[in-house]
Amino acid sequence: MHPKPNLANHSTLSVLPKRIIIMRHGESRGNLDYSAYTTIPDHQIPLTDVGLAQAQDAGSRLRHLISTASYTDSWRVHFYVSPYARAQSTLRELGRSFTKKRIIGVREECRIREQDFGNFQVEERMRAIKRTRQRFGRFFYRFPEGESAADVFDRVSSTSSLLFSFVLKTHVLLTNEHANMRKTNIT
Repeated sequence: MHPKPNLANHSTLSVLPKRIIIMRHGESRGNLDYSAYTTIPDHQIPLTDVGLAQAQDAGSRLRHLISTASYTDSWRVHFYVSPYARAQSTLRELGRSFTKKRIIGVREECRIREQDFGNFQVEERMRAIKRTRQRFGRFFYRFPEGESAADVFDRVSSTSSLLFSFVLKTHVLLTNEHANMRKTNIT
């Protein structure tokens, strides 16, 4: 167990991350063709060539952002990544922009994965389910065999203490899924 920082004590503030950056994965096959979800498990949906290029570009931009915003040349990063293939590929490509001495850790964290909409998603059934979700309310509607946005909020919210437990004086990057970014507010 790692001790939680005492935020009331000013000297402890120096152990908090310098910055937390939340990034969505690059363009995936599912972004281009929703029918991909009918034959490929959600966690295995790959990036497109455009998505790979987006991740490489994001890596260059992030390295520039972090290096120019740092007051010393000793800045370092710690990555947290969803176990989904598209997030893993995004991290692999953007990570090429950072030297090994700059990366102090990479951790796969399943709590920052995409909202679970159920197993193979039959298009017609999903359209009907999403119409029902609109009538019920987007946040609390639980997908059959899946989870609600409220479930995702609870799951993702539990990661904030993890970030402060393992990362000291560095920049943190979470490579995750778009639904989590809408529901998480880490400041």
